[in-house]
Amino acid sequence: MEFKIPVDELQGIISRLSNVVKVNESGITGMILIDAGDDVKFKATDGNVNLVVTAKEVEVIEKGKVLLNLDKVKGYIMKFVPLIEDYGTKDFHFVVSDKLGLIKTKTCFQSGKPAYKKLKFEVFKPELYPIIKPFGEAQLIVNSNILKRGINRVLHCVNPGEVRKAITGVGITILQDSIVFAGTNGVKLAEFSIDINADLIQDTKVMSYNLASILRSTLDDDAQVFVIFDGRYIYIKSNNLYIIGNLIIGEDFPNYRPMFDLDRVISFPRVDFIDTIHAVMDVLDAEDNHRLTLNFNDKTLTIKNDRVDSVQTFDEPFESNLDIDVNGEFLDSLLHDFIGESLELNFTDGNNYIVFKASDNEKHTALLTVVKRR
Repeated sequence: MEFKIPVDELQGIISRLSNVVKVNESGITGMILIDAGDDVKFKATDGNVNLVVTAKEVEVIEKGKVLLNLDKVKGYIMKFVPLIEDYGTKDFHFVVSDKLGLIKTKTCFQSGKPAYKKLKFEVFKPELYPIIKPFGEAQLIVNSNILKRGINRVLHCVNPGEVRKAITGVGITILQDSIVFAGTNGVKLAEFSIDINADLIQDTKVMSYNLASILRSTLDDDAQVFVIFDGRYIYIKSNNLYIIGNLIIGEDFPNYRPMFDLDRVISFPRVDFIDTIHAVMDVLDAEDNHRLTLNFNDKTLTIKNDRVDSVQTFDEPFESNLDIDVNGEFLDSLLHDFIGESLELNFTDGNNYIVFKASDNEKHTALLTVVKRR
């Protein structure tokens, strides 16, 4: 096998593959497969997610396949500077035999005296890499910004180590006019919906945490994404990327929507509230559940713990009074992505949770369990 690939092209591919290889749990830990045919495909897997990146610019001299350890070449490859005028390296020249691989380079300097470098790497049998199913007919077409934005709004609520399997990933509900993202660790929950047009029958899938993280960091911005759901797998194709990941099956994602139906509400300025919450983060006690007291009383809002307090008085009384303790760290993470001028805190007396909504944006909702009083 032999091919040449521009320096910046390969470095971009390696960066994407590293999102998968760094969490590798399969029997081919740290390995990537390079498949040079009419084009060159770079493949990586963590045992649950497969990522295939097709090189956009490449010169194939001789077709073939090779399996190699990414860690043995990544640091070397990433240090090269792409050629600009008379300084840098134009491309990587891969030459692979049955027993040995070489990466050849020519680095130009302003002195006019180029340096010729050659890195040797061990090769392994490409047959060890799992076979990847070709992409079929897409069931859903969606913009990448929608997926990345939705995942980003809820992923912070997900704990992949949670013992309850159904909440170790991101819940995705596809409706005819919207796609709804949800994540929870059993204490906090975030839901975010975005308008789309879809022909799929309403259904909820649970995407693994690793897959959601890889999509968020790997997909191009503002690109079409083609999606197929097939049993326990999801197949995603976008530009030069092909991603196959596991769905979490066997347990349904919690039916949390009825919990949003509460009978009391308190409205207040969003920026004031979030600024105060964020300001006290460093003085919360981790050994006491990052406890923070929220007290809405008539016209006065008090936010405090054992070390700090903030008191703010408004012109008009709140719709209701409320005095609760919450995990301040969780509260801060939930409120981070809200937009608009005001927030609504919804609750029902006797319930052990509260719900936040944006007064002028019904697409974003967050739920937080209260902390039991000492």
